[in-house]
Amino acid sequence: MNFLSRPKLLFALLFRYFLRGVFLFLPALATLYILWVLLRWLDNIIPTGFPGLGSLILIVGLTLLGYLSTHWIGPSLINFIENRIRKIPFIGFIYSSIRDLIENSRRSVRFDRPVLVRLHPQSETYQLGFLTHENPLPPLPLVAVYLPYALSFMGQLVFVPRDQIQEIPMKGAEALRFVISGGLVTPTESADGKAGS
Repeated sequence: MNFLSRPKLLFALLFRYFLRGVFLFLPALATLYILWVLLRWLDNIIPTGFPGLGSLILIVGLTLLGYLSTHWIGPSLINFIENRIRKIPFIGFIYSSIRDLIENSRRSVRFDRPVLVRLHPQSETYQLGFLTHENPLPPLPLVAVYLPYALSFMGQLVFVPRDQIQEIPMKGAEALRFVISGGLVTPTESADGKAGS
C-alpha cells in the first residue's frame, strides 16, 4: 500500500509510532528525573559548589557514622539518646514514626501477603489489600489489612475479622502495582513466580 498517496493513513501511522515512542520513553525519563531531583536534594544538604561532591561527602559521612555506631558507640548510648529524643513533644512523635517505619522495612514486615477484603459481610464487593498483622489488637479476633488507594501512594489501615479476607496467589509487588494503577496494569506473575494465565 502506498502511504504517500493517502496522507491520512500516513499521518495515523506516524502518530501511532510517535505514541509508542512516548510510552517507551516516559518511564525512563521519569525515573531519571526522580533520581536527578533526589541527587540534587542530597547535594544541597552539604553545599560545596561542585555537583555531586555534597552527595559523596554525605554518603562517606553516613558510612563512617554506621561504622562508629557499630564499633565505638555502644547500643546502650544510642538507646539512651533515642529515648531522650522520643520524649520531646511532637519531635519525638515524628522521630518514632520514621524510625519504626524504617525498622519495619528492614525486617520481614512488608507488603508481601496480598488479600481480598470483603468489608461488608452481605456485599460481594471486594477490595485488594495486604495482610500486615495477624493479631494486632488482642484479645479481639481481628487482623490488620493495609488498603492502598488507586492512583496514589497513600492508603488506610483497617481491622477486619479473619474470615472476611482471602489470601490470593499473587506477588506483593504485582498486587501493589495493580492497585496503584487503578487496575490498568494487569498482574503478570503469581506468588510462586509462574506467569499468570
